[in-house]
Amino acid sequence: MKTKTILAAALVGALAFGAGCTTCCKNKNLTSAELHRRTIERRAVDAVIWGVPLVSQDSVKQAAFRDGKANYNDIVWWPKGGSWMNQSPTPNVNTRYMYFFCNTKQDGPVVVELPPAVPGASFYGTIGDAWYVPLVDIGFEGKGGKYLVLPPDYKGDVPDGYIAVRPATYNTMTLLRSILASYSEADVKAGNDLVQQVKIYPLSRAANPPAQRYLDMTKVMYNGLVKYDETFFTSLARMLNEETIQSRDMDMMGMLLPLGIEKGKEFQPSAATVAILKTAATEAQVWLMNGLVETSEPWWPGSQWSIPGGSMIGIKTQAHWEVPNFFDLDARGIAFSTYFCPPAKTGSGSFYLNTFKDNNGNPLEGGNNYKLHVSAEVPVREFWSVTVYSLKTSSFFLHAPNLTLGSLDKDLKKNADGSVDLYFGPKAPAGHESNWLYTQPGQKWFPWFRFYGPEKPLFDKQWKMAGIELVK
Repeated sequence: MKTKTILAAALVGALAFGAGCTTCCKNKNLTSAELHRRTIERRAVDAVIWGVPLVSQDSVKQAAFRDGKANYNDIVWWPKGGSWMNQSPTPNVNTRYMYFFCNTKQDGPVVVELPPAVPGASFYGTIGDAWYVPLVDIGFEGKGGKYLVLPPDYKGDVPDGYIAVRPATYNTMTLLRSILASYSEADVKAGNDLVQQVKIYPLSRAANPPAQRYLDMTKVMYNGLVKYDETFFTSLARMLNEETIQSRDMDMMGMLLPLGIEKGKEFQPSAATVAILKTAATEAQVWLMNGLVETSEPWWPGSQWSIPGGSMIGIKTQAHWEVPNFFDLDARGIAFSTYFCPPAKTGSGSFYLNTFKDNNGNPLEGGNNYKLHVSAEVPVREFWSVTVYSLKTSSFFLHAPNLTLGSLDKDLKKNADGSVDLYFGPKAPAGHESNWLYTQPGQKWFPWFRFYGPEKPLFDKQWKMAGIELVK
C-alpha cells in the first residue's frame, strides 16, 4: 500500500514536471526581441500604476499653464463655481475651486498668505507635494496664516511668523476651496473680497511682493486629465528629471530603464517602443477603472456606498499609503486615477462617499433612470452636495446641462418631512426638473456625495444613506 502511494505521488510529480516542461519549452522559443517587447509591456503597465499621482498633478498643472495661461504662483480659479469645461479629476462646482502651483527649485522658499474667514465666506484646502502627498490643510476652522513652502532638505532658518511646510519634492499643488455660506449677493461679495487677499510669492520678494495674478477659468476649456497613451510616459520622464528621487522609488527607477526612462537623460523612445507604450497605457487605464469599482469597501455593511479611491488604506494612512509591511502602490494608483489633492486629515472639513452600483449591485448605466432619497437629517454643519461623473474619465460628462445638486440650491424641491428625492438619467422626469442630474447614455457613471462640515453620526455610522434605486 505504501509502495502504491509513493508510485502515485511520483506519477503526479512527473506529470506536473511534464506540464511545466511544455511551458518552459514554449518560452525557450521566444527570441531576444520578443523577450524585450514583453519586458517593456509589463514594465510599462506597472509604470502607469506607479506614476499616476505624479503625472496626474503634472496634467492639472500643464492645463493651468496651457489653457489658463498661468505661471507658477498664479491662481487659476472658477469664481462662478465652474462648469463641465473644468476637466479635472472629480471636481466640484458647489465650492469655488482655486489652484496654484509652486516650484521651489525655481523660486526657493515660497510664501502662501491665507486670510482668516469672515462672516459668509471661508476657505478650505490642502497643500500637497508632486506625488499628491498631503502636507497641511489650510483654512480649516476659519484660520488664516502665512505658510512657507520649503525646498526638499532645506537647512536654513524659518523666519518668525511663518508656518513651515516641508515637501519631499520641488513642485507642490494647492487646491483651495472658496466656500460661501449662501449664494446671496452679500456672501458672494465677501467671498470675492477674501479671494483677493490670497497671495503667493517667493520669500526673496517678501519686502515687495509682486501683484498677485487671478485667472478666471469660467469660460476656459481646462483639460487637466491624464491621457492614457504614449504621452503619459513623456510626462513621467520629464517630472522624474525635475524632481528628487525618494529611496522608496529606487527599485522602480531601475524597472523603468527598459522603457528608456532614466533620470538625467532625455526620453527618446523608438517608434516600436512608442507603440508598445501606447497599448500598455490603455491596458493600465482599464486595470485602474476595474480596481476602482472592484476594490471599493462599503462604508456601511451591506451598502454600495464606499470611500472614493477603492481601498480603505488611503483613509487609514491619511493618503500616505504605507503600512508596516508594504507600500501599497496599487491602492495609490487606483485612488489617483479618480481624484486629486487629498486632505492631510480626512473628515476634518469635508468627507466624501461614492458608489458605482445601484442598491441591487448592478452598475450605474447612463441610459437608465435612477432615484436617490436623501433624508432630512444629513449630518453636516455646513451643506451637502451630489455630483455626477463619467467612470471613464472621472470627470464631468462633456456638455452636461447640469452637474451637481445640493442643500444650498434654492430651487431644490423638498418633501414634507424635509427629505429630498434626487433623480439621475438622460432626461429629467416630468415635474422633477429641479431635482435632476444628467447622465450620458452609453457610459457608466458614478456620484460623489460630499459632506461639508461632517458630524459624528456619519463617522460612528448611526446615520446611514439610502442606496440608488433603478426607476423603471
